Amino acid sequence: MTEDFTLISVGTPAPSPAQVAQAESEAVVGTATLASRGFMVSFTKQSPVRLARKNGTQYVVQVIEDDPDLGQLLIDVLMTYGFEVRWATTKAEINAALRRGGEIDVLLLDRELPDANGLTILQAIRAHPQLNALPVIMVTGLATPADVAEGLVAGADGYVSKPFKLSGLVDAVNLVLGVK
Repeated sequence: MTEDFTLISVGTPAPSPAQVAQAESEAVVGTATLASRGFMVSFTKQSPVRLARKNGTQYVVQVIEDDPDLGQLLIDVLMTYGFEVRWATTKAEINAALRRGGEIDVLLLDRELPDANGLTILQAIRAHPQLNALPVIMVTGLATPADVAEGLVAGADGYVSKPFKLSGLVDAVNLVLGVK
């Protein structure tokens, strides 16, 4: 594969008006959670079945996050919960990681990266024939209802705003994997 997941793909289908309306209504509902608790995990879609581990032993979580302190914290916490964790920060690392996408069980994706845009990456994943079903949770500081709706419309399976409780993020990962 030679795809560049950080570029806007021609032919990516636009969301339907119903998808946009659904995302906007979900985004408004979560605003109270954000204000009262300082994080938002109420938009994590639960898998109806427990997803199989692609490597047969551990779930693999790919983290795309440019903050080295937060990246290391996510690695430490997720490994404590039994996940194999991989981390990418730059455009080149992101593309290399996604080209090995068949090994990833869930993706934690920041929206604002130094040389890439998380929404563009998400749209490329949703348009990709082998990666389009990959569970993706946006993990970002952008947390207005419009931001959340934009992520959900782009195809996010969950949206967790920074700052967040680590236990809330772990719960979100487990939900999209069908573990809970």
